[in-house]
Amino acid sequence: MERNKYRVPKAVYYQCVWILKDMDRLRRLEAVSRVPLEGDEMVFFVDEDDMIGDESVVRQAQNKLCCIRKALQILPPEYRQLTLDCIVLGIPFADTAHTNTWRRWRRIFINELAKNLQLI
Repeated sequence: MERNKYRVPKAVYYQCVWILKDMDRLRRLEAVSRVPLEGDEMVFFVDEDDMIGDESVVRQAQNKLCCIRKALQILPPEYRQLTLDCIVLGIPFADTAHTNTWRRWRRIFINELAKNLQLI
């Protein structure tokens, strides 16, 4: 039996954590409004102050969010939001399960996210 089946390298772990911490910005990018300009050029408005002229930025945000959503699907429903809150917001593990259970699901989630993002 493999003991560290879901362990990822530290650099990959931190990349996944920072992508998760960046979810609010990624969601805003995913929901941008598109405004056509002269000459078939598109400008994407994130909010009143931010403009993005490159559609690849929006596609990358959509891809990262898709990878996160796929990774969340492997977790049992009762652990999904609490696992995200623990990683993103630093909220301590809930008393609904043992600490080892929470750590296990967090490791599985990060491992799956790293696979989805093609980091491992």
